[in-house]
Amino acid sequence: MNAAVTIMQATDWGKYDLEGWLYQFGAWQNTVQGTCGKSLNPIAAAMDQAVVKRKKLKLGIRKKRQITADAMLSDIDFMPIKKQTPKDIVCEITDNEARAVQRLVLDLRGQSDVMDEWLDAIVDRYFYFNSWSEMVIKVGYVDNPTIIRSKYGAEQDVKCGLAVLHSRYKFIAYK
Repeated sequence: MNAAVTIMQATDWGKYDLEGWLYQFGAWQNTVQGTCGKSLNPIAAAMDQAVVKRKKLKLGIRKKRQITADAMLSDIDFMPIKKQTPKDIVCEITDNEARAVQRLVLDLRGQSDVMDEWLDAIVDRYFYFNSWSEMVIKVGYVDNPTIIRSKYGAEQDVKCGLAVLHSRYKFIAYK
């Protein structure tokens, strides 16, 4: 019998370590951009839409007017900012390898709220190249915001997210 080979099986996971693969996916997302920094890459666009929907849902069940008012007065950003890939990271992966890396994150989504937060931190750090201070989440008024995730919390969320990915996919090297 011939068994079908999946993208996950066809990928040479020894090429990079876990963080290297995540950075490569972020670089791959930025390879094809259209006007206003929006990605023409359909997989990257779908990832962006998922992030926006998740952030909107996390705000709770308040009236639309209140959500709009809070959003206008707060520092929270619903649309992830597409930053340029750092100069030292050059995209060296194929579309199929990028799809395999995307599967790493998507397969773990929806199992628990805590794990989703950790994976959000992974996406912010490695896919969007955010610094630790950019990953701080503040909600509320500008003069008196409520901090949902601090800089230290962002670092811990990324570490936990990497630990979950590594424990699930032991075949990918992790330092």
